[in-house]
Amino acid sequence: MTHDRWTNGDSELTNALRVLYAAPDGESYWNALEARILDYVARGDERSVWWNELADMIRPGLIAAAALILAASLAMAHSERREAENAYATLITPSPTSAEASTRSASVGDGDVAIHLLLSR
Repeated sequence: MTHDRWTNGDSELTNALRVLYAAPDGESYWNALEARILDYVARGDERSVWWNELADMIRPGLIAAAALILAASLAMAHSERREAENAYATLITPSPTSAEASTRSASVGDGDVAIHLLLSR
């Protein structure tokens, strides 16, 4: 069963829509419309220029940019502080693997150091 959209399935509805959306009959409507359009074009309405819309967004845009710069600066400072803390902690606390390897190297031969290190974990 196919539905052809060009067939008149409901002629009453179609006629009602035609009446509703029909162009106005009077000549005065078209003259008034033409006068409104020509008046609008002659005025050159400055409010509708696209770059004037950008002027309304300057303050919120600058506030958002400042907030992003502040957040990025705080994140960078936090990252640098954490990096410095980790570097300091690495220098202060000896790593257990280097101590184990140095103590075992004296008692075990060179070839067995890696095997003993892996098995001890």
